[in-house]
Amino acid sequence: MEFIKKHKAQFIVGVVCLILLILAFFAVYRMFYPSSSKSVYGSRLENAPEIDNAVIEKIKNEIIDSDLALEVTYETKVATMKFFIDVKSDTKLEEAKQLSQIILDSLSTKVIDFYDIELFFTDPSGENTNYPLIGYHSKSSTEFSWVDNVAEGDEDEE
Repeated sequence: MEFIKKHKAQFIVGVVCLILLILAFFAVYRMFYPSSSKSVYGSRLENAPEIDNAVIEKIKNEIIDSDLALEVTYETKVATMKFFIDVKSDTKLEEAKQLSQIILDSLSTKVIDFYDIELFFTDPSGENTNYPLIGYHSKSSTEFSWVDNVAEGDEDEE
């Protein structure tokens, strides 16, 4: 007790530092391990319309049946629907862009108004140099915007 009386200022500073260290530890812990009761995506997916797997399979089958594509894979990330389409090497860009209409015709208006849609067209054989082709449909737009044959280093250098 006499030690505490003799070093009163150092003791108070030490206790305050210890309390701050404990609070900092809890703050860092909460930052890296948030409460599991909350969604990772926050409230962005509240009232999200259900995407029926049967509709997705129908879209995939229609794209394959068009004889322009070899394979179609699909994934959803937060509020973005992504379709990865491997096209045949003789598929023209305009024909590939028409496949986007299959997707828009098959999905409900609720889904189209909530989700962004991304299409990634590639030629797995590498014979058609017009690919890759990327299409993007924002939930607030009426049609797809397109970017084709983008490669690293294609920017004009002056």
